[in-house]
Amino acid sequence: MTQASTEKNTVLKRISAIIDRVMERESIYQELDRDELMETFSKILDRVSPQILLPLNDERLKKRVRRVMATELLWTTPNDLTPEEIEMFNTVVEGR
Repeated sequence: MTQASTEKNTVLKRISAIIDRVMERESIYQELDRDELMETFSKILDRVSPQILLPLNDERLKKRVRRVMATELLWTTPNDLTPEEIEMFNTVVEGR
């Protein structure tokens, strides 16, 4: 195993633990698919060096993980809405 893949696995383990804690404590995130989240983070780490995230303390890494989780949640929300709710959502987002 190369050093790069070892570093990626180390960061993914930390991210996995953070995802578990966030999903356990904040019910809104329980709608997300944990496996899909891990796949998303794996793809991110294919484009961004894990060395950027390795030195972060748990709180700073948690903030970054939660941002990605919130983005994923935002992308899945419209899929669960009725057409009327989508129209209301669009109205709010567009500021009408």
